Amino acid sequence: MDLVGSPVALRRWAIASLVANLAIVVTGGLVRVTSSGLGCSTWPQCEPGSYIPHPDAGIHAYIEFGNRLLTFVLVIVAIGTLLAAWRARDAAGTPRRLVRGLAIAIIAGIVAQAIIGGISVLVQLNPWVVGAHLLPSIALIVACVLLVHEAYDRRPVPVGPSVRRVVRTLVFFGAAAMLLGVVVTGAGPNSGAGGASRNGLDLAQTARVHSLTVWVVVALTIGLVVACRANPAARRAVVLVLGVELFQAAVGYAQYFLALPPWLVTLHMVGTALFTATLANLWWLTRSPHPTHAVTELSEPRDAIAT
Repeated sequence: MDLVGSPVALRRWAIASLVANLAIVVTGGLVRVTSSGLGCSTWPQCEPGSYIPHPDAGIHAYIEFGNRLLTFVLVIVAIGTLLAAWRARDAAGTPRRLVRGLAIAIIAGIVAQAIIGGISVLVQLNPWVVGAHLLPSIALIVACVLLVHEAYDRRPVPVGPSVRRVVRTLVFFGAAAMLLGVVVTGAGPNSGAGGASRNGLDLAQTARVHSLTVWVVVALTIGLVVACRANPAARRAVVLVLGVELFQAAVGYAQYFLALPPWLVTLHMVGTALFTATLANLWWLTRSPHPTHAVTELSEPRDAIAT
């Protein structure tokens, strides 16, 4: 079986990259809510003189170390994806440069993510650095979604210019909502380790600003559902985003009023990862004004990738 040299292999590696990068957002959240962020006291070693936890180390060290090991899984998957992308060709036998570029960007993002994560340990979980650690993860999810679309050779769906403008506005406010969510996290009690500093902002006020941004996002998405009622492919993508938004909003309000229980905070990280993926999917599908390129089903990819 060809592991990297066929269209099927490229699609499988692209999906594996997406799943892996979604998963590490959730496991990173688990590290924080279990107060395991400083389970390993330094980086790149776990403890001075050792890359692995000492035998008598507590559970926090193994949770943090386990999350670090997942980075190697991401690297292995990213290398497999890059090899498959490097061998991908279009129908004319020309290398698929966008596919290669996305695969390279994924590897670069993983490296950046690891470095920022290490710096966050070295600065004792400074909330701004910890927040910055999420940014490469968001970018990686977006890159992986785009790579999946390219691997399946999925083309844009036809939408009008007003819909594209609303989608771009939605992307802007969606990104703002996630960034404000990072600020809220930095003001809240889940610091990642006992005694780690907070950003000093008022939790209630920052949460209100964040929630207002979220409701702008929801309103824009509902408007898109109505605007795309005659376009089944675009409407499905919008409804998917709306479903994730409503789930995320429900979890967000629940965790706020229930004093941020760890399991709800983790569920909120799941929502963040899914929102990023579904929003990237919507943007990619509606990015082009040319209806002649419309192909709407993943199940029928064109034979545009040759070994």
